[in-house]
Amino acid sequence: MYAVIGTAGHVDHGKSALIQALTGIHPSHLPQELMRGMTIDLGFACLCSPDNDEIGIIDVPGHERFLRNMLSALWGLDLVLFVVAADEGWSPLSQEHLRVINALDLREIIVAVNKCDLVDDAQIGQVEEDILENFLAESDLLPDIWRVSAKTGEGIDALRQGLLTRVRNLKLSQALTQGPHLYIDRVFSVNGIGTTVTGTLRGDGVDVGDVLCLYPGNQRVKVKSIQSYHRARERAQPCSRVAMSFRQLKKEAVARGDCLAKPDADIAVSREWIVRLRPGTNLLKKQSELEVALGTSHTQARCYLLGEGRLARLQLSTPLPVFWGQAVLLMTPGGSRMAGAGRVVWTGPLSREQRPRLIEALAAQETDLSQLRCRVQLAVKGYVRAGDETEPQPDCHLLAGWWLADYYRQRCLTQLNKILSQATSALTVEELAARVQVPVEITTELVCEQCASRQWQKTAEGVSLFGASFGQLNHEQQMLLDEINTAGKLCFSAVQHERPRLVQQLKALTEKKYIVPMDDKLFIAREHYQALLEAVFHGCNPGELLSIADVRQRTGLARKQVIPLLNRMERDGWVRREGDLRRVRKRWLAEATM
Repeated sequence: MYAVIGTAGHVDHGKSALIQALTGIHPSHLPQELMRGMTIDLGFACLCSPDNDEIGIIDVPGHERFLRNMLSALWGLDLVLFVVAADEGWSPLSQEHLRVINALDLREIIVAVNKCDLVDDAQIGQVEEDILENFLAESDLLPDIWRVSAKTGEGIDALRQGLLTRVRNLKLSQALTQGPHLYIDRVFSVNGIGTTVTGTLRGDGVDVGDVLCLYPGNQRVKVKSIQSYHRARERAQPCSRVAMSFRQLKKEAVARGDCLAKPDADIAVSREWIVRLRPGTNLLKKQSELEVALGTSHTQARCYLLGEGRLARLQLSTPLPVFWGQAVLLMTPGGSRMAGAGRVVWTGPLSREQRPRLIEALAAQETDLSQLRCRVQLAVKGYVRAGDETEPQPDCHLLAGWWLADYYRQRCLTQLNKILSQATSALTVEELAARVQVPVEITTELVCEQCASRQWQKTAEGVSLFGASFGQLNHEQQMLLDEINTAGKLCFSAVQHERPRLVQQLKALTEKKYIVPMDDKLFIAREHYQALLEAVFHGCNPGELLSIADVRQRTGLARKQVIPLLNRMERDGWVRREGDLRRVRKRWLAEATM
């Protein structure tokens, strides 16, 4: 069984001492923490049961100045150990920690009333009443409460057993199912091992030798070694604390807040977010400056309220890696107090047309994230892949495994009809899909539908309007072909003859095999290209070597004209380049065609 527990509670209520009493490990790793007796950054320990359950424990700083560091631990927790000192009781900072925990939907909580050796039972009972009252008011929870003393050991064994029992009964179904992912909370370098990162692994396991991607830089890295709970591993388990080292990764290229995931992970790196705000989030200003915390990272952001305050558009100062539906915390400038929370429901810019559709899609109080995502994608993009978890969608058609919104289907057909009506030749399905920016599978189905209703036709050359014929040249194409013929073997330069629709007309003449492109700017009539081939290869045998000077002599062309010709002949398989020479690959025949 694997799980990760994190502490919460006011500064100096004994969180670190309690972890040491439970595990025998002091979680502090910074010298100044030990000197000051106060946790500044994240601390770590592990709890192992007689049944070989391995449970990671993260100690968080309690002081409000270090709230950012506390937030870095909470994203990957399975259980919260909330500590309240019996001699001091519930505090405003305890309340703030509870607000944060509730905002992240962390519902598995155990409360430890520490320092019970310092007060009598009556005071402990009053503290417990305060705890239950505050939990009910904030989160509608009634947590289990354990009386302990980290100093004397009172209640420690019972608390340890209570934690192990609770962990075994956890439902570790994760809201995020994007495969293995780890938000980095520490980076360091070890002699002989290299750059090493630590974090809480979620989603799925990782093996030594796996290739991961480091976001936001999209750098692929290979796992060199893995450690978890002070032991070398061949595989890191999800819901556990993990250290991974990597080959050819510089320490300077990694930072807290970066995310490791599979290269094909459904993760976005963006500085533009739309967040669905949690009920109770009251941002009084339509525009405000905030701090954003997500995963183990935080950054500054400009916040704009949308949808009567139910949504917020965030413009981040730096792009962060984020999964759809991931919880995000909004903090006041300085990061000492939470201003609100929500879930990321869109990344990237939105057009003015898309924004109201997104707001309308998010108006329904949908709690199922997969259904909500499907609705949002259909509203904004017009299509979404149909998964096993998605229900039938209203006003949509199911095409080739994709839900296609009716409004978007009609828009696609209108765009495709316009494209085909202006086409100078038949277009492939792939070309049509690229023009309207729709998956090829959807475009293929639309083509089949329209061909069945005799609106379009599909031949070996491609797709066109029903009854369209591209055998004859139109006036514009014939005029251009005459120009290219006039240029002769010197080629027609598209750069020197720029005019409207020139690219489309050149493409049409090429597809109809009237002309041959030397490159993307030079074109020659096919008859003149044939004549140049005959001039170069007549009398040559396969295996002979030709120099640039030889080709110049045989064609009468200048060097700047010979180079594009040689490149074209190489693409057509007539020659193979060997240094500055070209080796003839096949014999010229008068009836040879390209």
